Amino acid sequence: MRQIIPFGYCIGVDHIDYDFKHLRKEKDFTLNTMQAMRSSAPTRCVVDHENMNGEQFAKKYLRILEKHPRLRDLIESRFNMFMYRIHNFDYKFKITTSWIVQLNDGDQVQPHNHNNCYYSGILYYGERYPNGSTELILRNPIEDTMRNVFPKVEDNLNHMKNDFPVIPETGALYFWPSQIIHYSAPHQGEPRYSLPFNLVPTHPMYCGDSAQNLAWITNQSS
Repeated sequence: MRQIIPFGYCIGVDHIDYDFKHLRKEKDFTLNTMQAMRSSAPTRCVVDHENMNGEQFAKKYLRILEKHPRLRDLIESRFNMFMYRIHNFDYKFKITTSWIVQLNDGDQVQPHNHNNCYYSGILYYGERYPNGSTELILRNPIEDTMRNVFPKVEDNLNHMKNDFPVIPETGALYFWPSQIIHYSAPHQGEPRYSLPFNLVPTHPMYCGDSAQNLAWITNQSS
């Protein structure tokens, strides 16, 4: 008997060979809620968040890849190839927000997802990720719709039950639908660095009353 899995979520897994030395000099880390509450965490991001307006804060902390256009273009190119294989059309996705995260010993990522975007992703740019570097976990959204509970079996891949681990390795690049909840266990050891980002399509999409053309809302000719 064949096993058929008709409904699925497309996750991109890639690796880029790139010199991250300039990116590693960036120190404008964003903080999650737990980090902001810890007295040992850096406070510059918190102070800036209180004193800057939204546009100023976004430019400094949430548009990191705009300072690294060659790397930005490389990530967008890889993502657009991934999406072309799925849809057989070039929707010309562009990165909107991008930020850098430093998880120190004991830090973790609380469960969350991303809004105002179509896909999200992460790049691991640290020099090394030793044992104890926590994985980012993508929570399986299919499981939330199931009415029967079967126990998970270790080392047994079940697409209906298992979550998806995003493993930190230098140069590792992942993409996933932005509505998927993701989180991590507490990190152990030396700091773990990552660069998350979000993407939106720029090509017009004509799907009846769900049609979208960015030119309509940017005062450009269409």
